[in-house]
Amino acid sequence: MPPIDETFMQAALDAARSVAGQTGDNPPVGCVIVNGGQLVASGATQPPGGSHAEVMAVRAAEAGGHPVAGGDVYVILEPCSFTGRTPPCSRFIVEKQPRRVVIGLRDPHPLVRGAGIAELRAAGIDVVEGVLAAPIRQFLAGWLERFA
Repeated sequence: MPPIDETFMQAALDAARSVAGQTGDNPPVGCVIVNGGQLVASGATQPPGGSHAEVMAVRAAEAGGHPVAGGDVYVILEPCSFTGRTPPCSRFIVEKQPRRVVIGLRDPHPLVRGAGIAELRAAGIDVVEGVLAAPIRQFLAGWLERFA
């Protein structure tokens, strides 16, 4: 498996920054898809009721003819694992069969808290946590305070 490349997580963080203040009560999350060692798509959380970052990135990758299966997903926050205004991102990612999901921070939301990671791992997907955690924690500080 190729090494973790922090520049991909930085790209996901940059995508998240692009939607700061536009996501309502959802955290501003960024996600990128890497295939063959190349960043092929990115996405960010849409306003409430819209798609989450993972869905936006996967749709962009597929629209560009880049499969997610066998690739890597870099996302700044653990994929959600419950149905709220949208279906669970963890299940959506499992269906796309990436080989690895790289996560900046675990989601402290009471309905997630590791459940998204557990679902990914149960499906045989390699999960790496804590990449660029400090700058992501700083960026999401206001949202994270809600769950302290």
